[in-house]
Amino acid sequence: MRAYKVQKVVGVRATLLGEQTAENDKNLLLSNYIETPEFRSILETKDSTVVVGRRGTGKSAMYLRLAKFWKEEKNNYVIQVAPEDYQTIGFRSLFKIFDAKYSHVRAAARIIWKYGFLLEILSHISRNYKLKESFSCCPAAVEHVKKWSSSSADFLSTLSNILRVILKSVDDPDEAISTLSFDLKIADLERDLENLLSKSNVNFYILIDRLDEGYENDETGAAIIAGLIAVVSEINKRYSNIRPVLFQRDNIIRSVAKYDPDYTRNIEGEVIRIHWDTHQLLKLVTKRLDAAFNLQIENSQKIWDRCTADEGADRELQGQLGFKKCLQFTLYRPRDLLSLLNQSFFEAGKQDRNKIVLSDVEKTAKYISENRLDDLKKEYQSIIPVISCAVSVFSNGSPEMTYLEAIEKIDALSITIQNDSSAEAQQDYRILGSDGVLRALYSVGFLGTHDESSGSFNFCHDGRNPDREFSSEDKILLHPCYWIGLNLSKNALSPEDAEQINDEYEINVTSVTPEIRVQKIGTLISEIGSIKTGREDASSFEQWVTRALQTIFAGHLSNIVPHPNGSAVQRRDIVGTNLIKTPTWQHIHNTYEVHQVVFDAKNFSELSIDAYRQLSTYLTGPYGRLGFIVSRNEEETIKVGAELDWVREIYYTQNKLIIRITYKTLTRLLSKLRNPEKHDAVEQILSNMLDLYERNYLSLQTTRSKSKKRHS
Repeated sequence: MRAYKVQKVVGVRATLLGEQTAENDKNLLLSNYIETPEFRSILETKDSTVVVGRRGTGKSAMYLRLAKFWKEEKNNYVIQVAPEDYQTIGFRSLFKIFDAKYSHVRAAARIIWKYGFLLEILSHISRNYKLKESFSCCPAAVEHVKKWSSSSADFLSTLSNILRVILKSVDDPDEAISTLSFDLKIADLERDLENLLSKSNVNFYILIDRLDEGYENDETGAAIIAGLIAVVSEINKRYSNIRPVLFQRDNIIRSVAKYDPDYTRNIEGEVIRIHWDTHQLLKLVTKRLDAAFNLQIENSQKIWDRCTADEGADRELQGQLGFKKCLQFTLYRPRDLLSLLNQSFFEAGKQDRNKIVLSDVEKTAKYISENRLDDLKKEYQSIIPVISCAVSVFSNGSPEMTYLEAIEKIDALSITIQNDSSAEAQQDYRILGSDGVLRALYSVGFLGTHDESSGSFNFCHDGRNPDREFSSEDKILLHPCYWIGLNLSKNALSPEDAEQINDEYEINVTSVTPEIRVQKIGTLISEIGSIKTGREDASSFEQWVTRALQTIFAGHLSNIVPHPNGSAVQRRDIVGTNLIKTPTWQHIHNTYEVHQVVFDAKNFSELSIDAYRQLSTYLTGPYGRLGFIVSRNEEETIKVGAELDWVREIYYTQNKLIIRITYKTLTRLLSKLRNPEKHDAVEQILSNMLDLYERNYLSLQTTRSKSKKRHS
């Protein structure tokens, strides 16, 4: 038997099998590309125009390989569009005029994308010496190509610059669409192109990739992509010598399907999906191993066995079962697998070994899992401040549970979150509640739900709400890529189970959480409308104020409860403990000696002197010398008159400050909290309110006129 020898792996680089992203790994990718059935279908037919795949499944690799293949053939011209995120964001700004109306954005997008592709093709034709004379006889093409060619910017930036000039003078969305079609002379350009193509033997290939960079998963974003798909489909069918191919992530296509009523009829038939099986993944890896170690072995399984070793019973890494053990940590994606094996060979090299063993793979899988968990927390911290605390409650347990068990774990946050968590995290939990937190974790792909019809667990990564309401019977599964990082009782999937995961791992800053926040806060704000002013609904108003204060001052005050001393003679309405965590609450503590903050809820639009005097009697001991009255007054500021005099009288005679806030102030603060990035708005408004009292109200002279005093 011929002996094969693998070179030593000492000092091997951490990217032995290539970079994780195709853009950074062009040379190795192109020389070791695996021609999948999807790749051959795009090459040999014009049946599909949209290549769909999850992140890391090889869309960009196919994009580069197709570009190389088509460029090598004579009479071919390849147009490549692969924008950076800032280019996509700038392009999206063109559509602000359409107010996020799907039909308008989609219609405008069709015109704009078509114009860009027409000009790219016509620009190339204009430089073809055989067609110069014919081109000069096409006035529309000459005019627009001159404008297009004067820019040295990238495709989307050039398109944006031209369109911005046209749209800046238009305010009406309907007019803007008709203006675009007229000013861009789409019909004339199409007629010129057909005429020129009939006299040319050049084939044009349009490849579009990386539109997920800078993409926003909303109605406008979906409409822009839907318009693009309509254009590439139309061009593909209309021109025999033009072949457009769009590469798109699966979650974006699902978003289009959600918003586009014509998806099934117009778009679904254009899609071809990338799928990898065990055989293809083994071939992918071993082809790169063969190149890296110069093995010169043709059989894929023999290459794998030459680069791996067994550690004993149940610790085999060789053979087909050994390779599947690696796949247990990857969910069958090329990028995951290459990342895992790159680091595993690096670990072996550090120990002067020329083969990897299962312990290398397990150690690497743990490292990757912990990094992904950290990435999840960092990327979503600004959107979901409670996320770090929320994911930690699932540590050291089972990855699979029922909905009720998951809610029970999150319920525990109500106690633990008050200790070391930030004010933003506490506020976030108070707003979302346990069910809202669970939905937020679903929306970012941390956990998935079981679909009884398909028998698989579905994971969402595009910020969508679950397709149905969670029920107590639902099965919940934590995403397998976090299992090891959370130290769960199970650390890998069987190959059969892995194939049942409908998943799209990605870190993309988008989440359904803002929608949940808006819904929860909106519900709380709307409840005040059903509470009538007066004694009859006084209890309901007090309960509403309590919940509003618990939401607004989460992280500022703790243990906000009504009637904490209900049996006492002086029964204070609502009290919260001052955590002294912000400058304003520190000032209230240091200046007014407030440890326990009193809020007296009065369900009346006009307050009496008795209400102020009653609250002043509460302000003793730990309650300090400052308290709040919450009223139903429509005016947030105190008008000149008796009420302002009462505030000054109590302050100067008793050295106590009573601040009146209204239900409108509370609803305004709640509205600010719709955006988690505005969590400091509470501190700012409270600080301004305190400044108003200390600087203005308390320094004013009596606010009642002399004539009124004489009359009294």
